[in-house]
Amino acid sequence: MDKLIDCLMKIGFSTYESKAYLSLLRRSPVTGYELSKQSGVPRSMIYQTINKLIAQGAIHELRTDPLTYTPVPPKEFLGRLRDENDQTFNYLEENLQTLESPPEAHVIRHIKERLPVLEKMKTLISKARHEVWLSLWDSELEDLKPYTKKALDSGVRIYSLLFHCEPTNHFGKTYYHPPSTADVEEQRLGKRLSVVVCDNEEVLIAGFSKETIPFALHTEDPLLVLLAKEYIRHDIMMKVMTEKLGVEKMEEIWKGDPDLFYLVTNKMFNEK
Repeated sequence: MDKLIDCLMKIGFSTYESKAYLSLLRRSPVTGYELSKQSGVPRSMIYQTINKLIAQGAIHELRTDPLTYTPVPPKEFLGRLRDENDQTFNYLEENLQTLESPPEAHVIRHIKERLPVLEKMKTLISKARHEVWLSLWDSELEDLKPYTKKALDSGVRIYSLLFHCEPTNHFGKTYYHPPSTADVEEQRLGKRLSVVVCDNEEVLIAGFSKETIPFALHTEDPLLVLLAKEYIRHDIMMKVMTEKLGVEKMEEIWKGDPDLFYLVTNKMFNEK
């Protein structure tokens, strides 16, 4: 009985309404007074409970003298209740969606040609308020140097990984890929991959190549911003580890392992 009361309460009945309805299923028709006695609903609450059950369509009032009450059969009552709930849920499903704000879309913009790509790099460096992460090659440094210098002078932190270039003071905390490793990187990727991350909010990823037109993508997508920053961070850490352990020690780790060989060079082991 307690389980039935709990289930009726889950579909909107009160405790008194549940007890009264179950009591009528066991014995009816009965008067309000008799229903109070057999259900345990207090006499002070029985007629309020009866009126609510009538309004819910759960019981019928019989025009006898005195008035008596009988339950609507459970299959009929629950079937109607189920249909009403289905209609309500269908209506809510359709109409609540009209109020739902669309998910924020992060546009990926594509840029072609060297000058527009460099202009966007300059813009990102210039607008930075806190920090900039850079992965750049010597062929683009002169164009960007005035902008990184100005950013540093204004207090912006810059972390740079520079390829194939001489030491410089204009790119913040700087790490270097010498010609030997820079050439391997360019050969592995087929281009000079360059990255500018501005304030953890925007990223530009560009590819410069002698054979193809330079191109780039620019976005505020937080996952791509994070991915680009992590790329630079991991590349810097590999540089630091190589300097600490030595080139020969690092090469011992991957040159004899087919999987690591492919990971580092982008070539199959038997192609070397």
